Amino acid sequence: MNKTDVLTQVSRKTGVNLVTCANVLDAFEEVLSEEVAHSRWKGGLFDKIYYYMTRIRNRKEKES
Repeated sequence: MNKTDVLTQVSRKTGVNLVTCANVLDAFEEVLSEEVAHSRWKGGLFDKIYYYMTRIRNRKEKES
């Protein structure tokens, strides 16, 4: 499942338009990335989340 698939599913399930879903997900990526980057503890689950969120952000930047 890629970012477009996630956005489409969230949009369908919530009734929120696709653009708004994309804006919320982008903001979430930024907040999570900043929080993990400033955290002293980056073990386990947070490392995995940070890794995948970074990949999504980088892929998005390449597509732009």
